[in-house]
Amino acid sequence: MCQLCGETSFGAHSISISERPRQLLGGLRWSGTHEQAASGETEALLRRVQAFSASRKAVWKSPIVALSRALGEVSFEYFAGIAVEPGEALPAGFDLLDLVEMTVASSWHGQQDGDVVTHYGHILDWIRTSGHRRDRTHYDHREEYPHDADLDAPPALRLMLPVQ
Repeated sequence: MCQLCGETSFGAHSISISERPRQLLGGLRWSGTHEQAASGETEALLRRVQAFSASRKAVWKSPIVALSRALGEVSFEYFAGIAVEPGEALPAGFDLLDLVEMTVASSWHGQQDGDVVTHYGHILDWIRTSGHRRDRTHYDHREEYPHDADLDAPPALRLMLPVQ
């Protein structure tokens, strides 16, 4: 059973519209092909951001926010980061991203829920039937991983597609 939505199967996870506020993120940028991402290159970024998060002395730990935008049929750009304070020191190679507020269609994807791409397909179907439209002005996808996510296990994360 999903502890976040109380449902027992992937298809039953609720999809809802939610707001994400403007955030200042400290993280890493990457661009490449879907093949490179599948070989672990984006996962390496997530691991570095997770290590940065673990090293911070904050009481509240930000989820790891991952954003992607298509650069054509086979490539995309990717940013993974965590919420930081203005002026906070970042590790070498990290950049700041002043992330705009956004309205998203979102759904929790648990470790038992199978293929993430299939789940995104269900969200896309929901967007179409609910009268919303995708908003690709800034990003195509937003994902939020728990700060302590087990990156060696099947994925558990919040899937989000910006909408208007």
